[in-house]
Amino acid sequence: MKKLLILLLAIIIFTITVSIMFYKERKPIEIGFIGALSGKYSILGNAMVNGILLAFEEIDYEIDGRKVEIIFKDDKQDKDLTKSIINDFISKDIKIIIGNVTSSMTKVSLSIVNNYDDIFMISASSASNEFSKKDDNFFRVHAANNIKRFDTFTKFVIKNGFKKIYGIYDPYNLTYTKDYLINFQKSLLSKGENPLISFSKTNTNLDLLVEDIKKKNPDLIFICANSVDSARVIQYIRLRGLKTQIASSEWARTPSFIENAGKSAEGVIFNIDYDEKATNKNYIEFVHKYKRKYGISPSMYASKAYEASKIIIQMLKEADETQIKRNILLQKEFDGVQGKIIFDKYGDVIRDYYNFRVKNGEFIKINE
Repeated sequence: MKKLLILLLAIIIFTITVSIMFYKERKPIEIGFIGALSGKYSILGNAMVNGILLAFEEIDYEIDGRKVEIIFKDDKQDKDLTKSIINDFISKDIKIIIGNVTSSMTKVSLSIVNNYDDIFMISASSASNEFSKKDDNFFRVHAANNIKRFDTFTKFVIKNGFKKIYGIYDPYNLTYTKDYLINFQKSLLSKGENPLISFSKTNTNLDLLVEDIKKKNPDLIFICANSVDSARVIQYIRLRGLKTQIASSEWARTPSFIENAGKSAEGVIFNIDYDEKATNKNYIEFVHKYKRKYGISPSMYASKAYEASKIIIQMLKEADETQIKRNILLQKEFDGVQGKIIFDKYGDVIRDYYNFRVKNGEFIKINE
């Protein structure tokens, strides 16, 4: 009787183990996306959705026999909603999160995510230096706003003799925008240059903003804001007769910037790690697939969301959801659509930056 009980117990344990293994193998891999899908920041968010969908369609939403389900959520740039979405992801046992679109909302998400060791979060756009050099589960394919990131632009500024720089930033994404200007200023100071003469906001009364610019008489205006607000401010500055050279952050460098700014976009300078006219094989193939699916050219944010998704797919082919951070750090280097993506031990990346100028309605690389 004792032997029979032992045999029965062994059969039960074996059956349960096999059932768990089968369930785990067949249980869908759920991936959460959180970002701005409505409102003025949705230009970025919807482009990212396009990049994500394209990457997962290439594998028919299946990895090693497990279906992949992506749950898209609109954070509406709202802190309470963002917290609710993240908590909902956690309650559904989602281990992979792509997001957020803005650094300010990423900061909110991480205030919760960083309490869980088994959740991996990756962003295609959050660039605040506030997230740098932290041993957490947050990675990104977009370079941080550190001093090194501004090297090429700072050299351009010095070479062209810009000494009085007037900064303007979007106060609704403060974690990214003011951080961007502050770290650019640090880059200037590290090379013996002057600090910015102003840190003004895009929501300032534009008449007062123009008067302040006239009073301080800068030789360069540097704006860090989304494409809609950047275009609005630049248009007004030009309408008031100011001809001062203007530069803008990569956040605004989308086709919608030129559409919204019109002729006022001419001559605006951008420093960015993305070139629509790149000729490498990976990029050409990506653009071809993207245009075939969506009928338009991809933006930088669609590209980076596609890259982040491809990295997730590659890591899931090697191990389950809980091993992504470990395996990325082991491999470190990945193929992006425009060159290599190299992660440091904190999940930050190194990428090459170039200067562009709007000319005849196009972003043209500056070879100087």
